[in-house]
Amino acid sequence: MITVVIYGFEGKFKGRSEYDFTFPEIDDIHKCMLFLKQENDELNFDFATSEITKFGFSDLVGLKGNPIRVEVLNADGFKRFVPYYEEALEEGSSLVYYPNT
Repeated sequence: MITVVIYGFEGKFKGRSEYDFTFPEIDDIHKCMLFLKQENDELNFDFATSEITKFGFSDLVGLKGNPIRVEVLNADGFKRFVPYYEEALEEGSSLVYYPNT
């Protein structure tokens, strides 16, 4: 069963991204969420860490995860995450970082 798991963490952007996205400043530390497409809803921190590294982040702190319950995305407070969920389903992953944290 395909699912998307959200992994939250804080990390340092090192500038070596394999993906094209709006980069933060090199060596800045940010809180982030990785939306990761998986074959099941079991937490896989090794897989998540590998994908986070591809986005250019290192020195991860507080990595934790939760499978998305799709119905939650219909709630007003979560609708802004729908594009990241959809990108993860299409591309395999999507990253959100919060500047200046």
